[in-house]
Amino acid sequence: MDDKNLNRAISETLHTVGDSLHAPAEMKVRVDFARNAAPRRKMRSWKRTAVALCAVFAVVVTGALAGGRIVSWSSHSYLDQKWSDFDRTASSVQKYVPGMKYVESFENGYTFDKGWENTTAKNDESNHAVETFTGIILNYQKDGAVVSLDVDPLQEDATYFSPFDTVREIGGLEVHYREMHQIFLPPDGSEKPTAEEQAKRDAGEINIGYGSDQREENTFYRVCWIEDDMSYSIYTTDPGSLTEDDFFQMAQEIIGA
Repeated sequence: MDDKNLNRAISETLHTVGDSLHAPAEMKVRVDFARNAAPRRKMRSWKRTAVALCAVFAVVVTGALAGGRIVSWSSHSYLDQKWSDFDRTASSVQKYVPGMKYVESFENGYTFDKGWENTTAKNDESNHAVETFTGIILNYQKDGAVVSLDVDPLQEDATYFSPFDTVREIGGLEVHYREMHQIFLPPDGSEKPTAEEQAKRDAGEINIGYGSDQREENTFYRVCWIEDDMSYSIYTTDPGSLTEDDFFQMAQEIIGA
């Protein structure tokens, strides 16, 4: 997957929702919405920026987060540290998210392609990292289409769900699904969202991010849940023939792994 597509997918919405909030924010494309929070607190802004020469993406989240000190989250991964050998996954999982559930392939034919570690920093007003955590992202491919499984240690000050989610119970867990419209604009302010788009962004209905060369739009598809102090997301911006039921089925396969 190229740099632009990784930026859109990720991170990290999550690391949801992803997933941008005014407080807290949605990261990945993580990314990630709060349950029972006001809608205007649901979205995080995504910004693309280089982090060293081998960085794939960086997600920057701005806003006043609960607790006062932390005002933004930033997330980065390094493609020179990715792996394509599925067996290599176990050592990173044991190091960063022990107990994480994952599969080598899904019943619908999506098969492991590559994996990498994704580190997120929680920053203060001076953009200094107050604390960090690292999760795992696994990409699965089928006929050129890609979906990502993103798993992070659960963060108390993060938000994971949205009132716009469709919710099902799987294995005793609440599993949330959402299709979210996204707009990407140049960071120089040459193009701005309309008043209607900004109002929808403030209400948590859409995501508006900055970092593209020109205005771009897509839809972010994500199913997510929390289990054993870990946040799980399966997401893509190119679902191919995948339906809402397919996303829930993939979540069920991970939960039952």
